[in-house]
Amino acid sequence: MSLHNIIMENSPWNHIKSALKSLLHVIQTTQVAICTIGLVLTTILIFAQVINRYWLHFEIMWFSDLALYIFIFFMFVAAAVTTWREGHVAVDFFRERVTRGKPIAATIYRVFLDVLSIAVLGVFLPLAYQFMLRALKYPEYGTLVRWFNTSWLQITLFFAMSFVMLHLLIIARRDIAELIRNFLHRSHKR
Repeated sequence: MSLHNIIMENSPWNHIKSALKSLLHVIQTTQVAICTIGLVLTTILIFAQVINRYWLHFEIMWFSDLALYIFIFFMFVAAAVTTWREGHVAVDFFRERVTRGKPIAATIYRVFLDVLSIAVLGVFLPLAYQFMLRALKYPEYGTLVRWFNTSWLQITLFFAMSFVMLHLLIIARRDIAELIRNFLHRSHKR
């Protein structure tokens, strides 16, 4: 092993990079857990609401509200999960036609979509931040359960959009690095 490899292996940058990868893994695992728990809880609450409506006839008005709030919360988090898994539904007809057999064109197309997505989110993220600040300053309460603060919806929206931005930046970094590698590989072939 060369001296350069030994120095690079023990550099602070590698420790920071490793810590960031670990933190990202914890964030992603937490997001999946929130989605899983949210889906299960929503299903159980809706099932309990149906059983209650048709057989038990108890006066439990908040089942549907709680199911709705849990559903909204886990769907916000699901947007972040879908982003880092790159699972958004897209029409790939144009991409397949234009970039088939052209790895550089395919990578340019992905980088373009990454930049476009980041730009659009960059427009909406400050608005979500303003909504969050307003929700913190002026809390709003539910109609059926008067003490239940519904302002957390705006707060959750901001954090979900922030995680989507984080995942988009990581994906864009990867795609740009791949584009650079493709260009370098192409220039070395000539």
